[in-house]
Amino acid sequence: MMQPIRITGIYVSLWVALTLAAAARAVVSADAPQAMLGIVFWAVVQGGGLWYARTRGGAPPKTLVDGIAAIGMCVCVLQLFLDGILQALLSLLLWLQAARNPALTARRDAYFALCISLVLVVFGASEARASAFVMLIAAYGLSALAVLVYCHQQAGLERELAAAAGGNVKSFPLAHLVALSACVFLVALSWYLLVPRPDPVRFAALPTSGGEKYSRYDWEQEARYGTAPRRGAASKEGRGSPPAGQEPLPGESLDITRSSQSAPGVDPNAIVMYVQSERPLYLRGRSFDRFEKDRWSRTDTGTRKLVPEEDGRFKLSSSDRGVNVEYLAHVVSLPGAVLPLSAHAITLAAPASVIAAARDGAVFLPAPVEPGFRYAANSLLPEDQPRPVARDVPGDRSLYLQLPEGFPSRIGELAERVSAGAVSPLGKAVALEAHLRSAYAYSFETVFTSQGVTPLEEFLFDTRRGHCEFFASAMAVMLRTIGIPSRVVRGYLAQNFNPVTGFHEVRAFDGHAWVEAHIDGIGWMTFEPTAAYPIPQREQQTGTTLFDLKTYTERLSLQEALQGKTSITAAVAALFRRLTEAWHALMFQLRTGFDALADWIAAHSLPRAAALIAAAAGGVLAYRQRVRLLWLWARLVLSATPRAKIPLAAFRQLERVAGARNLGRLEGETVEEYLGRLELTYAELHAELHRVARAFNASRYGGEAASSAEAQDVLRAFHTIGARVNVG
Repeated sequence: MMQPIRITGIYVSLWVALTLAAAARAVVSADAPQAMLGIVFWAVVQGGGLWYARTRGGAPPKTLVDGIAAIGMCVCVLQLFLDGILQALLSLLLWLQAARNPALTARRDAYFALCISLVLVVFGASEARASAFVMLIAAYGLSALAVLVYCHQQAGLERELAAAAGGNVKSFPLAHLVALSACVFLVALSWYLLVPRPDPVRFAALPTSGGEKYSRYDWEQEARYGTAPRRGAASKEGRGSPPAGQEPLPGESLDITRSSQSAPGVDPNAIVMYVQSERPLYLRGRSFDRFEKDRWSRTDTGTRKLVPEEDGRFKLSSSDRGVNVEYLAHVVSLPGAVLPLSAHAITLAAPASVIAAARDGAVFLPAPVEPGFRYAANSLLPEDQPRPVARDVPGDRSLYLQLPEGFPSRIGELAERVSAGAVSPLGKAVALEAHLRSAYAYSFETVFTSQGVTPLEEFLFDTRRGHCEFFASAMAVMLRTIGIPSRVVRGYLAQNFNPVTGFHEVRAFDGHAWVEAHIDGIGWMTFEPTAAYPIPQREQQTGTTLFDLKTYTERLSLQEALQGKTSITAAVAALFRRLTEAWHALMFQLRTGFDALADWIAAHSLPRAAALIAAAAGGVLAYRQRVRLLWLWARLVLSATPRAKIPLAAFRQLERVAGARNLGRLEGETVEEYLGRLELTYAELHAELHRVARAFNASRYGGEAASSAEAQDVLRAFHTIGARVNVG
């Protein structure tokens, strides 16, 4: 029968674990003030129940337990209507555990409470996007470790007669627990930073029906029957849809004097969405084909309406040629109704009943994207080169070669000079991209100083500094002057991978503009003329958290430097850079040492092989003869032991020799019990075993020094016992 818990550390560490579990659920489900109130509330409720169980012996009135459970059921029903079934079930778990706490008196109750806390932490980890959440997980792990350590100690104490009789129980020393926790933390941290991570598991469920929030009746009619309802017909638009007659396709123009990074009141470092993907992505919003002085616009604004297929996904393209890339997006704050997607998206899973797909691949919802919106998509990347390629076919190539009246001729002359050494259209495009990346500088200041100014000619020939809209516009028009169709694309660059959360963090600063050039036989290929952004590469995460943290913090510090800001990020980036360099230096030294060892072994292969074989054979022989070797060692020890200490030494050596035969002394076993168990195996040694036991007890507990005659008797008995044990 399981004994009541007598170790206070179990209750304390379990209270910490339950409080942290409640915090894990609260910080991802509510805003900061509400989350703090929830954490304090559950700390008091869970702590009060555990305190009652420790001080009152775990015998609460039935009305108390039933009352807490009833409150939990009522709150669960209320949250079911307000926050959904998932939050209601998590709240019910917390309330049921609060009802169990006053009666928590056995180890199985502690294990059950730990399982409930683990469910809450796993939920929080699946929803968390902030790096600070890893600190909460680390604290929870240490508290759970303390619970398991104390429960293990409780299990051992339950086997002791003192605990069964109600004697005082000495808890696991706090200093030992701290040392154990520190060791576990260091090992786990080293593993986390240095061991390659497995591929992420994407098990997040995405609803495939938008209900009333992202639905629109006329769009659905057009998608299913090819016609929209008659003008003036009764509207069945869902909640959140645009008013009748308003075209929900924003962003049909791009003012190059107004950067997407300079929206008033928007912090450039504010996160707009999280993206889970195995590689960096260019997430396209809209493309623009018509250029007028300082503004790009979209000529073709038509869309086709789509409803989900039988599998619940929207089918955007029937193509299957390329490398499939799957990605998940969690929206924090996006303007408008367009969903950023990688080039050549083929499927989309989103909580909407209908979408609008433009010819250039842009996808619109029936209503503006709200915070918390999630969607998953699949796109195809080319198999033979790393740059993303859009596959839509330009209907009229002249639209993508258009230039405004009075366009400066010297821009075309510059494009001719830069691309003169290339033959193919692809080579010319790459040459223009390289020229802009090397001869011009990115300047975040121009986001604000260029407002209302026509900057393109001034950018190319005078200032030679600008933001991404300048670079993209310059390359697009230069491509057109040499006969290559081009367009400017606006969207987001998902490149800041946070290895702590497993998501790419897309910030307002990552709002970006780049170029797509149509290369015959390939499609609309992506080009990156802005020097501050990397050229598209088919790179994946290294899988090593330390290196990915270095890259992540360096990119954040670079963005802050471009904005003229200073913070602790640069210092953190420098720290991770030094750690990474130290790790690479250590690996280099180890690799050099192993190579030198391999060379030495190769140079002395025959003698070394013989020595290794001899050492292996010796090890096997020593293991097979371990009892005999221990017996010889015991005889040497006794021959050097003073006469008065022979009874003690003889018993200790007997333990070692018998232990090699799997007959060692058990924990808590007395001398008489141990020798009695040996007698069951070696019945003929009854007299010798008892002689050793009497001499040991007299010397160990009686304080009697052995005489010469007694020492000789013990030695003879020991030799007889050892000789018998030695043969098996």
